[in-house]
Amino acid sequence: MGGRDKVVDSLRGIACILLVTLHVAQNRFGEADWLEWYGDTFIYIRMPLFAFLSGVVYAWRPLTSTAAYGTYMGKKVRRLLIPYVIFVPLIGLAQVALDFGTPPPDAIYDWFLYSLPPYWFLLATFWVYAVVALADSYKLLDTKLKVGILFGALLAVNLIFNMQDASGFLQFSSAVYLGLFFVAGLAATRFGWKNIGLTGAWITAGLTVALFVYTQFAVLGIWEAAENQRQDPFGILLGITFPLAFIAFGFKNSFLAWVGGYSYGIFLLHPFAVVVTAGALQVVGFEPLIPSLILMTIAGLFGSILGVIVLRKVAVGRIMLGERGRKPVVPAKVPEAA
Repeated sequence: MGGRDKVVDSLRGIACILLVTLHVAQNRFGEADWLEWYGDTFIYIRMPLFAFLSGVVYAWRPLTSTAAYGTYMGKKVRRLLIPYVIFVPLIGLAQVALDFGTPPPDAIYDWFLYSLPPYWFLLATFWVYAVVALADSYKLLDTKLKVGILFGALLAVNLIFNMQDASGFLQFSSAVYLGLFFVAGLAATRFGWKNIGLTGAWITAGLTVALFVYTQFAVLGIWEAAENQRQDPFGILLGITFPLAFIAFGFKNSFLAWVGGYSYGIFLLHPFAVVVTAGALQVVGFEPLIPSLILMTIAGLFGSILGVIVLRKVAVGRIMLGERGRKPVVPAKVPEAA
């Protein structure tokens, strides 16, 4: 993990665990009420956390020159769009062949235009990078006020318009939603949130707990919240305060950070690991709920990590993962003079 930020990687590990366990839970919806509760509870954190962390990492290496915009976006094509056009048909064909999950649209071109879960995130994030990097290259996000104006505009659009029911065409509406958290992550890094101090950390943690309780009241039907989570201002705020509190305290965990180091590969590969495991359990007639969920979660996490390790051994595998086909050349160490 040398040279990596262990706090950010720990958050990535949490994001991966939430992603895999929520998809595993969806696989068995209807078998226990608490599965739906779990899915509804963490929907406010799951994908917002991935977007927030993307903003954090972008702010480490922002685009500062308009002349470099084409090259920068070319790298995002390799990182996001190439995996998109590879994994969307793969998961669609797997769902059709195994009769698993939500059936994809009949028209294959709709798989790409409207996306298949969870790969809509790749397309939406690409548009976020395209807009934010362009604005950044023109110095439009170099002050708190300018970033605040962009965040406010995105928030207004999300609150006024029902982005959940908007057309999923090319995931533009999802990009507007994810952009909120991306910009928040960018601001957290750019303006030194990690140095907020313990008082700020405790205040943010307290706010996170209060917002979590609020969303629980909505999930449990104690009171009515927004029709969907993308229009709930308090749910949106929860998706921001959680990672802010985590970063402010500087929490880190070696296991979570190790898992987080494979976060992108886990995102790309876990649907297949879960599908294969679920299918195998059906074939052998293994039905107990809790053990099945545990097995599918283990497969989703560690099977994906194994898949990343294997794919990285060949050029085509690295390309599938959004990496360079050619292995990076590690410079030889020059022996020290005696």
